[in-house]
Amino acid sequence: MTINWTPPEGTRITYPRRGLDDKDFNFKRGSDVQALWREYGWTPPSEARPPMPEVRHATP
Repeated sequence: MTINWTPPEGTRITYPRRGLDDKDFNFKRGSDVQALWREYGWTPPSEARPPMPEVRHATP
């Protein structure tokens, strides 16, 4: 099945460096994808935002 899709003008496309048929590709079930992304400087949005201020509730 071939998908004939043209990206919108100005869209940057990044293709994987290795394909699934590459002899160096080693599939590991349950691998930690976020750990791999962190090696390249990625930070999850939940960690990148500033911490929530502490809410103090009044006691009656």
